[in-house]
Amino acid sequence: MTFRRRLLAMTALVSASMAATAAFAQANTSSGSNTIEELVVTAEKREQSLQDVPVAVTAFTDETRETVGINSVQDLTNFTPGLAYSTNNDRINMRGIGRFTNNRSSEGGVAMYSDSVYTSSVTAFARSSLFIDRTEILRGPQGTLYGRNSIGGALNIISKRPTDDFYAEVRAGFANYDRQYYEAAVSGPIAGTVRGRIAGSWDTQEEGYFRNLSGGPEEGGHGQQWQIEAQLDGSLADEKFEWWFKFDTAEWDNIGRGPGGRSTVPFGPRDTFRLFTGTSPGLTPNPVFGYGVGRPSTRCGDDVLCFDTDDPNYITLENHGAAFHATLHLDSFDIRYVGGHVYYDYRLQTDVDDSSRSAPFTVTRTTPNVIAPTTANPNGFGAYLPAAGVTIFPRQNNQYQEEVWWFSNELNIASTHDGPLQWLFGLYQFREGSNYQATDARFPDDARFASPILPNGQPAAPNPLRRYAIGRSENSNESYATFGQVDWQMNDVWKFTAGLRYTLDQKRSDESARLFCFASPNCPTPIPLVVDVTDSVVAPNTLPQVDPAVQSQTYVTQTVNGVPTRVAVNAVWTDPTTGMRHRLLKYEWSGITGTLGVDWKPNEDLMGYAKYTRGYKAGGFNAGTTTLQQRVTTQEEKIDAYEVGLKATLLDRRLQANASAFYYNYTDIQVPLTGLNPILQTNVTEFFNLPKAVVKGFELETIWQPIDNLQILANYSYLDAKVEEACCFRDPDDPNAIQPEAKVTFGPGTGNTVGQTTNLNQDLAGNRLPSSTPHRVTVNVNYTWEWDPGSLTGSVSYVWRDETYYSIFNRWYNKAKAYEQVDVRFLYRERDDKYTVIAFLKNAFDVRGSAGVSGGRINSPNLPGFTGENTYSVSYVAPRTYGIEFQYRF
Repeated sequence: MTFRRRLLAMTALVSASMAATAAFAQANTSSGSNTIEELVVTAEKREQSLQDVPVAVTAFTDETRETVGINSVQDLTNFTPGLAYSTNNDRINMRGIGRFTNNRSSEGGVAMYSDSVYTSSVTAFARSSLFIDRTEILRGPQGTLYGRNSIGGALNIISKRPTDDFYAEVRAGFANYDRQYYEAAVSGPIAGTVRGRIAGSWDTQEEGYFRNLSGGPEEGGHGQQWQIEAQLDGSLADEKFEWWFKFDTAEWDNIGRGPGGRSTVPFGPRDTFRLFTGTSPGLTPNPVFGYGVGRPSTRCGDDVLCFDTDDPNYITLENHGAAFHATLHLDSFDIRYVGGHVYYDYRLQTDVDDSSRSAPFTVTRTTPNVIAPTTANPNGFGAYLPAAGVTIFPRQNNQYQEEVWWFSNELNIASTHDGPLQWLFGLYQFREGSNYQATDARFPDDARFASPILPNGQPAAPNPLRRYAIGRSENSNESYATFGQVDWQMNDVWKFTAGLRYTLDQKRSDESARLFCFASPNCPTPIPLVVDVTDSVVAPNTLPQVDPAVQSQTYVTQTVNGVPTRVAVNAVWTDPTTGMRHRLLKYEWSGITGTLGVDWKPNEDLMGYAKYTRGYKAGGFNAGTTTLQQRVTTQEEKIDAYEVGLKATLLDRRLQANASAFYYNYTDIQVPLTGLNPILQTNVTEFFNLPKAVVKGFELETIWQPIDNLQILANYSYLDAKVEEACCFRDPDDPNAIQPEAKVTFGPGTGNTVGQTTNLNQDLAGNRLPSSTPHRVTVNVNYTWEWDPGSLTGSVSYVWRDETYYSIFNRWYNKAKAYEQVDVRFLYRERDDKYTVIAFLKNAFDVRGSAGVSGGRINSPNLPGFTGENTYSVSYVAPRTYGIEFQYRF
């Protein structure tokens, strides 16, 4: 069924549902309510009605999440205008602002908080409503009260807290793909004013969304995970002092489930016929040489959700965290402390050779496609092999790791007295350490890699894990801030707000890398031994690398060969005991951010606001690459944001409509690219600051309850996020700029010379920022039938997303097609709320919607004149799932 037909069908379905439920309600007496309940949020670090907050806020209670079916981060994006999330690379984006790299020494542009404690992982937002009381999403820069990395917006989840009376709940769910999950919580008083709560969950899925053509385990959703959370709270001195503590722990043991799990299908040809790819082959042979079979998607039949590997996308996660809040209530103000600590160890194994072939084979000089001539190598590459040939072990995999720990402390002093002038001041501290390993690529079956040699034939440092490429970094990140905001209620109608924040960020990264060469023309010797080429390939300049953004004259004490040594920051050295080549990076950034705003509130049901916000995100390093690139540092990002909004409650509180329009001047955007360095006037691969983008948009959220028990939620967002200045950069998937959208100019300042036809830089002005969906529509219709035994709620959700680019190079191989999704739910609630039964159907039409697309390229093969061919990979949302959940409360 085409999109247009589906859209018409869904329009008819929604209209019919509304008509039927309206007729039913008019014919039957109901005890329901048709007024919209007030929702209290803490978006400005005070409890306020959502309709009184001069910020574009989307908030979900646990009851709303259950009614409309918000069970994942992707579901959050369905119901939040301007919010986008890519499951495969765990990147969140708000109004076109997010991140271009997962490198731990560079952050995203959307701040995330769990119970007001900063977190750099989005996984906590996928927890069930048993744990989460409320989710608040603040759209737009939050540079005063949230500060750190909130240049695009902020997300905060608020946990369910201990109860005054004894409470217990158990839940069990069963779904297709052999999924089952169990949850339980107990809460109540312990002693005196002390209360407690403990909750836990266990979730397992035995079948995956993707089938393995090799007969191995299925992937995508497959695996198990559990978590436990414990809380205590209490008060002293007649509740003048209140405190709250939470500890939580979680573990994953998944096969292709969660961020980084299998959700992607590659399309297009792949080079399986040549041992060496391109005219400049890499350091090791083509991993799929001789496989002779196209992409698995070409062999899947009617459904492309399949793969063919021997190494799974295996994911493990260990996560522990603690949070503590303490509030002292004085006569006219509160003093509040918020602190927290998190440890997070995420590991992902992926199959590099992308095949299930693991048996070794021998290649000789006469093997087809080894000696094929090229323009650059007219005699072919076969001459580099020994006469007897060389044995190839095709199995390759990569071990990705993020081991992170952080803690933060925040102190707020906020006024509580009556009067026109209200204020809040605070101090903030954050420290993060991490071990980041993007590349740890291995030949696990090839014992030769365990004992490499140096180019001079001498033994190199041992390589027991049989790596052929590794890039890692050990990072520390410290941030300090002071901030304040003042609100002046001039009269009953007008209120003015001013806020200011100063932030200092300090970062340090000890990056290291090691590379090996085997049976390749680029090896320094043709013999079939593994050669350690680290010193000649990885940052070969032993002097400090010249980078104006790095303090290259700073010296620190670093352990070198087991001895404390005074080392220049950004200098390069090799540790002979490990063979790893090291470099230390260090820099600091600072920024002043703030807001100015005015609110207009002529009556209790209408509020308008206008504000200006200055946003800032610290620069960072593109640290831990396998070659320790020379220029890896960026300066800070900045944003000047202008926004107006209107919040209205109409028709006797039966209709709530919140609208906002915004304009951003977004500058110095941090992107790792290859392009012209204006200082060196040469093409380099570095962490660039793109000069400027302009972001414009409009968002509308509505809740309408036209009759008793009928509720209609409808959201619309328009986003125009385009690069305005960005020249000149090279598309790795179109280096010769042959795509019709490529804009190429020649002459000084472009990196291109007249007559040049290859490796051309392009002007990116006019391109959309990644993940910035131009249009999105969400509609949910839910109706509740009530009887003496209980109530039944039917809920239908429809989401349509416009086509979206997922790269700053807006090309067909980076574009996700528009798609729609329909979800259906039925909830039966017992009259006394003792139990609830939920039946759900997600992605009812089994649409292959995409949450990300990335381009690829087959480099020029060993045939003169061939210019290469583009490929692409699509990251799909989950297919049709259905099941039932039981909840029982004591």
